[in-house]
Amino acid sequence: MADAARPRALVVADSDSYLKWAVRRAADLREAYDVELVVVRNAVTPSAAQRAAAVDGRLHADPPLVTMEQLVARLRRDRPALLLLACRGPLIELLLLERLQGRRAADVVAAGIPGIWFPPTELGLLLRAACDLIIVHSIREREAVEAQLPPGRLRHVGLASLIEEEELGRADRPRIVFAPQALVPAAQEDRRRLLDSLVATAAAHPELDVVIKLRGLAGEAQTHKEAVSYEELAEGRDLPGNLVFAQGPLREYLGDCAGFVTVSSTAALEAIAADVPTLVLDEFGVSADVINAVFEGSDLFGGLADLEALRFRTPDAGWLAANYFHGQDDWVDVALAAGPGDPARMPDRLASPRQLRRRVFRRAVALGDEDGSVEGRLMRLARPLVRWLTGVLRRRRK
Repeated sequence: MADAARPRALVVADSDSYLKWAVRRAADLREAYDVELVVVRNAVTPSAAQRAAAVDGRLHADPPLVTMEQLVARLRRDRPALLLLACRGPLIELLLLERLQGRRAADVVAAGIPGIWFPPTELGLLLRAACDLIIVHSIREREAVEAQLPPGRLRHVGLASLIEEEELGRADRPRIVFAPQALVPAAQEDRRRLLDSLVATAAAHPELDVVIKLRGLAGEAQTHKEAVSYEELAEGRDLPGNLVFAQGPLREYLGDCAGFVTVSSTAALEAIAADVPTLVLDEFGVSADVINAVFEGSDLFGGLADLEALRFRTPDAGWLAANYFHGQDDWVDVALAAGPGDPARMPDRLASPRQLRRRVFRRAVALGDEDGSVEGRLMRLARPLVRWLTGVLRRRRK
């Protein structure tokens, strides 16, 4: 039963990776708040299997699923002390600026990114400008975010850890683990080359299992849409028996792990925390677009030839201190100190005619077929007509 003397915190998650992050942040809050966690139905609602993997036994009960309408009604009726939106930017903007019309949803509204966010993106900050507090995960991220806060309520930056000590799973055989990402490498040919290298690694090292640790199975939604999965690329190929696809919490695969490889993934931090030798691939470039610029100076970069030769790396100590291994979190203290924020409404930037197309697109990204509003249903009915008109215009231009 909730303690009336303690402030209440409501944590809202939307996708698989945000739910995993939300569970960790909810644990941070429990010393100071009575905490409840829910998952809002949206365009990328995680499946039951994805929710189980994200929660990983760390909650007393599965988080309930709620609709956007139920969430809005609740916030209008019973405002919490803290609302933590562990959600993608378009859904946050839709909730705070459109559904709540810029009115205050909680005494303090917080948000964050469930992974590496360096350099921080201007759009990511803009979509969260109606929040009070942004949560980041390294000293470098905090400095970068503070230097480019957008106009709006967002004025506080708190620090939280992305990694934690966990009990690791064990295996009968040693293994190396590859953590794929939906966005990088972007080109299908590059993804095929990476799969070829994993196949070659497995064939050259039959004493090891090469595990491709999937974020979701075919048909399951993810935070970022994957153009072509490694499972699809592997269809019809003659694969070595020691190359396996697997799903579940990453910690289950880091025990007895001879090496970890990724292009750019927060999972690399989990591997480092578990003392697993790590390789961050620079084969496809090093830049903000490849989401690996943050690893510059880490001593973790290498190419596909290094993967096939099992040349994994140990990170630089100075890089660790500035990037994700800072040792002391303060975001909960920042939230408590922030107190009830400015009650003034946010500028309604969604109302201008030139923003209408962007508003429609972001609404579809946020909720998809889970948009139960009248406007959402009308948008879905109009979708075939819009696609037909777009096709007609393309053909006329040709």
